[in-house]
Amino acid sequence: MTISTEYVISSLQALYGNSVTSGDIRAWCTMNDSNYQTITKKLEDYKIGRGKWNLEVTPQKLEEIERTYQAPAALPAVEQNLIPDKDDTFVKFGNFGDIKKIIQSRLFYPAFITGLSGNGKTFLVNKLVLNLKGS
Repeated sequence: MTISTEYVISSLQALYGNSVTSGDIRAWCTMNDSNYQTITKKLEDYKIGRGKWNLEVTPQKLEEIERTYQAPAALPAVEQNLIPDKDDTFVKFGNFGDIKKIIQSRLFYPAFITGLSGNGKTFLVNKLVLNLKGS
């Protein structure tokens, strides 16, 4: 005997509501002496995730959702300048000279800058880059 998709959906909705899990479907298959793989194959159009089905989502609604996602992801970015202004009060500290030489060389040379949180590691590099652009 072949079970129709409509019967499976209406029966699952009556027992578990519109959102069902693989556990719900396995229980339904046990009660109705059906094969889990066969039933999940019938519900392919309603699958929303791993082990999750939404029985409200019709194939037409699914196509509409897919069309929505094909729209452009975002509007074009507004042109903005992310380079901070030069700070005339900046005092060169730490290994400023070494890092300056590394950046001026324009070669890949890994450097490990350490220090406590808030000590100005990032600030040092930002100001160094600005100094080099300004000169």
